[in-house]
Amino acid sequence: MRALKALSGTLLAASALLVANEANAQLIIRNPSDHPDFRAELEPHGEIVPWGDSLGYGRGRYFYRGYGFQGGVGFRATIKVADPVIPRLNNTIGVTFGLDFTNCEYCYDGREQFSFWTPIGAQWTFFLTRKWSVFADVGVVPFSDGFYRNLWVAPMFEIGGRYHFRDKITLTMRLGFPFISVGVSFFI
Repeated sequence: MRALKALSGTLLAASALLVANEANAQLIIRNPSDHPDFRAELEPHGEIVPWGDSLGYGRGRYFYRGYGFQGGVGFRATIKVADPVIPRLNNTIGVTFGLDFTNCEYCYDGREQFSFWTPIGAQWTFFLTRKWSVFADVGVVPFSDGFYRNLWVAPMFEIGGRYHFRDKITLTMRLGFPFISVGVSFFI
């Protein structure tokens, strides 16, 4: 719980400082396609999976059996499908997918010490200013102890924001279920 509080406090403070600098930024949300030209987004990130212990799954088995936080690394790719979706707004929709590895102290049989996650879903992005965009991810996350020894599926609901410190490079922050992640995105 301390790690979650520290991470959320750090993200809140960093966001407040960045927003203060952008207070006079020109809104581009009403300018369709007024964002960096890209076909895909590639995002390496670090993450934690804090929520799993609270949900039950199946016949007495836990939805996610890691006690406490699990941390790890991952990679997400999003391929743009539609631009714009709502004709009068600066928005895109893409298909998002990735691979994530997290530690796992209490996995199925004790032989594998990691969990393997494969998020798959849709991402809807809104470009607010030249420096800020926000998005939502909705989908599913098949996951297992080790390399798909046993397979479970979790829902994925996440919201996030990007700070565009270069035209095609952003700091990307994501909060939701099952992941909290921070990474760097590259628009290609």
